[in-house]
Amino acid sequence: MEEEMIYFHCDHIGVAGTTDVAVKKRKTQGGHDIYEARCGIAMMGMTQMDEEEFKACNYDPFHPEFRDNYCEGRGPTPEKAIEALKKDMKETADSIWA
Repeated sequence: MEEEMIYFHCDHIGVAGTTDVAVKKRKTQGGHDIYEARCGIAMMGMTQMDEEEFKACNYDPFHPEFRDNYCEGRGPTPEKAIEALKKDMKETADSIWA
């Protein structure tokens, strides 16, 4: 009988999301719409906020009292903003090991 092996590949070693991805529509100084995506992150398992503080902010990285690390991305559509967020998260993870 052949044994099955499963491998997982992680592109963001050292960075983990602590919130859902949130996207908001913003206005640029020129009056154009732009989307901003944010996701709270823990770096090497460490956060700046405790669980009660996350709950008080409703796990929203846009909340005015959210004071933890987060990655962000901006784009002309929500999808492009999320793509930019993923790139920022990868760059953040890569910077840990540089």
